[in-house]
Amino acid sequence: MKKLFLSLLLLMHGFVSAAIFQVNLTVQDHVDDNPGDGVCDIPTGGFCTLRAAVMEANALPGGDIIILPGNSTVRLTITGSGENAGATGDLDISDPVVIGTFVEPTEDFPTIDGSLLNDRIFHVLSSTGVVTFVNVRMVNGSADFSSGGAINIGIDNQVEINRVWFEDNTADTGGAIYLNELSELNVIDSVFKGNAAVSQGGAMVLYGNADIDKTTIFENLNFNGEVEEAVYVGLAQFGTSGLTLRNSTVFNNSNSGIFGFGADVSIRNSTIVNNNERGVLSNPDGNQNPELRIRNSVFSQHSVSNCSAGMAVDVIADNWNLSSDESTCFELSSTNLTETDPKLTGIKSDQENWHSYYRPGFYSPVVDSAHPTTPGPGIGCEAEDQRGVARAQDGNHDGNARCDRGAIELLEDVIFYDDFDIAY
Repeated sequence: MKKLFLSLLLLMHGFVSAAIFQVNLTVQDHVDDNPGDGVCDIPTGGFCTLRAAVMEANALPGGDIIILPGNSTVRLTITGSGENAGATGDLDISDPVVIGTFVEPTEDFPTIDGSLLNDRIFHVLSSTGVVTFVNVRMVNGSADFSSGGAINIGIDNQVEINRVWFEDNTADTGGAIYLNELSELNVIDSVFKGNAAVSQGGAMVLYGNADIDKTTIFENLNFNGEVEEAVYVGLAQFGTSGLTLRNSTVFNNSNSGIFGFGADVSIRNSTIVNNNERGVLSNPDGNQNPELRIRNSVFSQHSVSNCSAGMAVDVIADNWNLSSDESTCFELSSTNLTETDPKLTGIKSDQENWHSYYRPGFYSPVVDSAHPTTPGPGIGCEAEDQRGVARAQDGNHDGNARCDRGAIELLEDVIFYDDFDIAY
């Protein structure tokens, strides 16, 4: 199965003649002995570190694969700044590459630890191309007075993040990820927990186009004293920028979940609850009037009204949402439920303790109440929920399967509810 997955990954990225580097030394950090000779080998011989593998992949033309050992911690310790060859400080990437592991379960995913580096973990240099991170944890990266505590994505790149856990990364802007203009970011099945930024985006700052699917964003911090958001979506001076969030849960962030400033934001089948102030806010930037589009989603337990603080924002939220308060972007629609308790359960986790989420409780009004159209593109709900459960399920057992609002679809064959669920 692992070989099949690797083969499909290679074909998907066009890496049919890729070099494959297997990291076998994780407790020490060393450079490559001779970048470009096709062999990942540190000067003492016989070992391949992550730093050496990145340097070797950069020196070879075309895309390459770097495989990390499962159940390991890669410690980066060579400090330094001012160079972009990956020899000191963060790992600079200048050529297409896939970095990760192909082991399961998630508890065996390798961890890349930047706590001794005094720098971010990865820097994807401008015009690198396609870079993929898969099945890995990135922790303790630090980009003081700079951007992207775990990953800084330069101009003109396409970065794919698949099943990556970001935790305790810090930066001035973009605690975990900073996406520059003219680049694209695709995030799927990932987790952002406890990252922090001084000025913008405790978890992410996005100045390019980003698609985030089946992802949990929680307990991220921002200390700018104004909006204090987990995800900041800014207006690009060149190209376009915007965020599409699908099948995701955003909760317990300070102070807002998502802040769009002059950039389009689209939220579909997501649950945005219990952030310190707002769930989502969209403001115009100068003459740029952004669009805020919300569909089949749940907003609850926020102390400040959601949506827009600027009249120039084009808010399209007449699309089967639920809000526990009287946020103005929802209140004028007959398809929305406002000032309504969604009756969500306490925080739950999936079987692998990877995602945290709020499941609809017993008799929750979000069950079987999303747009009645068949799941798929357009006005209907997403085809799967955050856990990969197929929509639509007949959660209220009325004989008519229909999608639920929010990120989690209540299974129709649930035969047991815990005490908190049954209280509803």
